Order: sequence, then C-alpha cells, then structure tokens
Amino acid sequence: MGKASAAAIASVLAVVCTGCGNWSGFGFRADGAEMPRLKQVLGLKAGMVMADVGAGKGELTFVLAGEVGPSGRVFSTEIDPARLKRLREAVGAARLANVTVVEAQSRETGLPPECCDAIVLRRVYHHLADPAPVNASLLRSLRPGGVLAIIDMPPPFSWLRGSLGVPAQAVVDEIKASGFEPLQLMNDWPGRGPLGSYCAVFRKPVANLRIQ
Repeated sequence: MGKASAAAIASVLAVVCTGCGNWSGFGFRADGAEMPRLKQVLGLKAGMVMADVGAGKGELTFVLAGEVGPSGRVFSTEIDPARLKRLREAVGAARLANVTVVEAQSRETGLPPECCDAIVLRRVYHHLADPAPVNASLLRSLRPGGVLAIIDMPPPFSWLRGSLGVPAQAVVDEIKASGFEPLQLMNDWPGRGPLGSYCAVFRKPVANLRIQ
C-alpha cells in the first residue's frame, strides 16, 4: 500500500472513529474475566509492591491494593492533572493506606528505582508518543526478576499506531530493546467487549552473580 493510500485511509478512520480512540474498553472489574489471568501473570500475593502506570480512574489500583493487602503497596501513576486530582481524591475517600499516587511525566513514570515486584500498563502503551524513555524508566523501577505486563489493543490495520491501538509485535520489540526479557504474548486477553486485546509479559533480567 502506498503512503498516499495509507494516509487517506487513516484520515477516513480518524473521521469515522472520532472519539473511538478515547474508549479503551470497559472499566476494570474485580469479578471480571481479566482478574484471574492477571493474578497469574503478575504472581499477585500479599506483601507485593505493584505499580499501576496510567491508572486513570483507579479501578485497577483499588483491586491491586486489595490483593497485596496492608503489608504491600501499590504505586498509582497518572500524567493528566485533572485525572491525578480525581485519583488522589478517590484514594483518600477509600482510605487506602497502601496506595501511593505518583505524578508521572511524558517520558518518565515517576516511580522510585527498583521499587516494584511487578508493573502493569492497561490500555496505556498506545498513548506513548516516545516509548523508549518510558520503557527505560519502567526497567529502572522494577526489582531484578520483576514482571512487566502490557495490556493493550491491536489497531484496525497493522501499520496504524496511536489512539486506535498499537501492534503487539511493536510492543514486544520496543520493550525487548529496552533490556527486558520477553516471557509470553497472549492474544486472547479479555476485558474489551467484542474487540481484540492482548497482554505482553516481560521480566527484568536478574544479574548473574559470580562466586568469588
């Protein structure tokens, strides 16, 4: 397909799907089909330290806070000031003492170094305009052996990227290039109604220890 044709199709999709890119699926539900699989992927248990990057309304944050319990912690990050304000208010109203709300930047998660056992980005990665520095920040924030889960949606055409989604292979290639080890790619991830979704799982390498 020529560049002109691709650009024309993209323009038509932008008009037809005005507002579609802002819909990334139904809100996260603790009793939904995603939760059992997410628990398995992240190895969720009491006492873990998690990060919900791009937390939005905080629905996933609240569920994770319940899973890790009072001995664990959830870092809940947002970049949009209005969403950040509402997130802080919601966490305060729910009296979640094990949740820390973090202001992120466009190229930086805002998370402390090696703070997390696992990090999840749910319907967030396709919004990243410059993913490389964000991926480097994610790597720094994970403890060695920590798990990163990217839940996102494929675009209607493989060459499209942006508000309509991001190809899974692009995510795998970019995260791997930042230093992560790919673990698995699940193309049948639930939680977005009739539309497709996937979960790509990675691990921060554990440094080889040499015995003196």
